[in-house]
Amino acid sequence: MQRTVPHTASDPITLFMRTYYSLLRTTDAVPIQSLVESYQAMRSSLHTFARETTVDVSALVYAGLRLPASMPQVETILMGQTIDVFEKNGFSVRDWERVSSPGRRRRMHWNGNDMLAVFLSSRSDVDDLLPMLTAYQIEWNKIHQQLRASPLREKLAQYDFLSDFDENSLRALATELGTPVS
Repeated sequence: MQRTVPHTASDPITLFMRTYYSLLRTTDAVPIQSLVESYQAMRSSLHTFARETTVDVSALVYAGLRLPASMPQVETILMGQTIDVFEKNGFSVRDWERVSSPGRRRRMHWNGNDMLAVFLSSRSDVDDLLPMLTAYQIEWNKIHQQLRASPLREKLAQYDFLSDFDENSLRALATELGTPVS
């Protein structure tokens, strides 16, 4: 597939949307990483530091509040409109844990391991979900890259949730990631 160079301000947005709709036409898994380049080209006002190496805390919080707390374990996201669609494709989402997020009222079920089923009712749901997942992926990768050689990595592995951290550990983590301490 050959990409064209965008000519107007809305062209990068159109290119991003065309990219994910094209990829979604296949039944193959679509790696979120395949959307990063066209996403970054949009220069979203909600993700101003998408191209930077420092963590964009605002974008991460925005996406994180709209995704379930199980996201760190999720490797595969299934999208469909009804339970029947999921079950017809071999996923018994009816038996999975129903999960939610503070910032979105979207039905989601988690298998307790690595899969999340997201119920979508319209094209605008897709247009909401994919940029959010891409932003989350970009920031998640930045955090992992920055912590790869950090001594804090071992300390982080000892905790299930960031809320288990004491204040000094949170400050050390924020400093390591180059993020503001509030």
